[in-house]
Amino acid sequence: MRKPPSASPVAPDPAPTPRRAKGGRGADIATSCALVVLELVALAAILLVWPFLDHFELDPQASRKPFTLWDYLPAVAVLGGLVLLAAALAARARATVTVVSQLVTGVLIAVVVFGGVALQRHEDERNRPVPAPTGFTGCRSGGDSSDCPGG
Repeated sequence: MRKPPSASPVAPDPAPTPRRAKGGRGADIATSCALVVLELVALAAILLVWPFLDHFELDPQASRKPFTLWDYLPAVAVLGGLVLLAAALAARARATVTVVSQLVTGVLIAVVVFGGVALQRHEDERNRPVPAPTGFTGCRSGGDSSDCPGG
């Protein structure tokens, strides 16, 4: 039989410093870059390619509907929601670079959505027909017609 060792084993450090995996920061940066590129491609597809294909018509006699941003802004808003979801998941995984890049991309998408809404409202108001003023009789200022009062 062997004798148990008389010295106690060395106790581990009570509070080890947290260390990231060797490729932790690099993977975070790569994920951040890939997500930003994919989101910018999706934004360009929604705002450039989709309207072009939607209004592309080879028949000159075909009736064309007017271009409006109201058709595309909900898709951009959904993309913004997905960006915020990615930021929340990255925050849970403690990927700080990805969180920051997703929040910056989310702000960019919010600016696009609110700017698009403001632009489309301005266009809608500009293209709205102006109603005729009430009480307009169609008389000239001289009152030389029999339909005009005093003429």
